[in-house]
Amino acid sequence: MATVAMIAVLLILMPLRVPVCVTMGASGMVGLMMLGMPLNTLVRYMATDVRSVPLLAIPFFVLTGSLMNEFNMTGRIFDFLKALVGYFSGGLAQAAILAALVFGGISGSAIATIAGLGAITVHAMTRAGYRPEFSASLVIAGSLMDPLIPPSIMFILYAVQMNVSVADMFVAGIVPGVMLAVLFLVNNMVLNRLRIERFPPAEPPSLREFGRSLLAGFPALLTPIVIMRSMTTGIVTPTEASVLAVLYTLLLGILHREMSWKRLFRGFEESVRATSLIMYITALGSVMGFVMTSEGAAQAAAQWMVTFTDSKYVVLTLVALALLFLGIFLEAVPVMLIAVPLFGPLVVSYGVDPIHFGVVLTFAILLGIVHPPIGLGIFAVCATTRLPMEKVVRATLLFYPVFLLCLLLLMFIPALSTWLPRVMLH
Repeated sequence: MATVAMIAVLLILMPLRVPVCVTMGASGMVGLMMLGMPLNTLVRYMATDVRSVPLLAIPFFVLTGSLMNEFNMTGRIFDFLKALVGYFSGGLAQAAILAALVFGGISGSAIATIAGLGAITVHAMTRAGYRPEFSASLVIAGSLMDPLIPPSIMFILYAVQMNVSVADMFVAGIVPGVMLAVLFLVNNMVLNRLRIERFPPAEPPSLREFGRSLLAGFPALLTPIVIMRSMTTGIVTPTEASVLAVLYTLLLGILHREMSWKRLFRGFEESVRATSLIMYITALGSVMGFVMTSEGAAQAAAQWMVTFTDSKYVVLTLVALALLFLGIFLEAVPVMLIAVPLFGPLVVSYGVDPIHFGVVLTFAILLGIVHPPIGLGIFAVCATTRLPMEKVVRATLLFYPVFLLCLLLLMFIPALSTWLPRVMLH
């Protein structure tokens, strides 16, 4: 009953536009009261469950993305990739996808990518002749790769909740992230070839422009390699790799003479705000997880599911549909913190690899940022570019076939998530 009451409070408060933090806090308190627990349990669990070493990586990866934006490394990466694929028709659209892929290996956050690349990409593509709303939709779609490409803040949260290796989750996201990038690139080619979306002709850069952009952008492009290589070789842990990423970014700021006290302050201020929100919601999520675990919600759901089906793929499909529904009302991090204790033990009891489930769950939750009424990614890019939301939503529909295809591939081909961690780390 406690879990049902807690979820009921969520479903009542969410449509009323009550802030997520208040909604989750109120739900957690109702759950604790239904269990007959003292309310100081709320504070105790909030304070205890965020004392985790893997969670220390979150502020440092957030800081890395913020400093990359402040030091203009994002623009340098985009300029180099624009020169790299400028020889092809629609090259700028492909450069936007590749830039999002690279930035995902730095920030680990979809919203950070939208904030960093949104204005740069839309301005450059509009000036080149692309529709502004299509350019914005491309940024939103490309941002979905970022929580899959390591380092990923959502993977860290999942690993802590499910007690699996953060490094395993990071490596598991490489193939899905690259696969999604390839699907986006192919989708752009199809849109261009079928004249569904008209791309301007190619603008090949001069050899001098290519060389200049390579020298300016190549050091920043090495950031994801520095992070992953240091972890997969066992030199550092994921948490230590996050600190290494910050130090490398500071070094780039010094080498390019982009560092200043003002930019450092802005980068740290933005990181503190983002990290505070993530950790506060994580703390509230731990309370809700405690209520679900104490009442055996996952076990009850598993027993009910056994009477309904014995196929793990049917269960995985039902869970994915539930996550897509939750994504309509809630942001990605709260959905994950609610869904993992509820669905994690259930799918594992059906024989689903927790690493595989982590990737499927993350991508299914991420789709919530691309569709209304919440559509946090749509709100973010519209706020950055001043474009009307209706037009951006319609343009984003061009990428929905890719979203669906990628989700189905990740659900029904577990090796896409589990093969690389086995090869590299075990």
